[in-house]
Amino acid sequence: MKRLFLHTLRPELAGLLIVFSLIAAACGSSASAYTSPAATNASPATTEAPSEALPATGGGTVQVTNHPEFGQILVNPDGMTLYTNTVDTPEDLRCTNIACTNFWPPYIVNAEPAAGEGISGSLGTVTRPDGSKQVTYNQQPLYTFYLDKQPGDTKGDGFTDLGGTWHVVTVGSPSGGNSSNSNSGTGGYQY
Repeated sequence: MKRLFLHTLRPELAGLLIVFSLIAAACGSSASAYTSPAATNASPATTEAPSEALPATGGGTVQVTNHPEFGQILVNPDGMTLYTNTVDTPEDLRCTNIACTNFWPPYIVNAEPAAGEGISGSLGTVTRPDGSKQVTYNQQPLYTFYLDKQPGDTKGDGFTDLGGTWHVVTVGSPSGGNSSNSNSGTGGYQY
């Protein structure tokens, strides 16, 4: 029956299903079905840190670009969209284990971040449990999303997990997020 099911899926969906199955298997028995944040008050397992510091993922400059759906958004030097999670703060980083950072790579730098033209908020860094420095915007840690493959992709907006929601960072918003798009709003991952 499984063989018949996989043959009826498009090849890219079957591949994605296999990848998610492998990730779920790697997480062991803690990889249960996703539940909405309202259904549980339990925090995800985030105490596990990678065995070594995450490598720098950018030159430290945060830039602004115009996006047809979101307006002015923040991007890293490679033009990749930056995200925040509504419950992630410098005092309580939620995405610290390797299972989470594989989906949501933190924007790690070796130097203080520089603001590109048009940035109206404040930039800073927070020290992650592994000792690496992650860029923040208006006190919100910044991440990219693993399914964004080229500049302008915003496939991570609206995902809910870690007890919060991921949003594209728009210029001028107090928390850095934008809730106007929910193209992925019902999705989520168990870390």
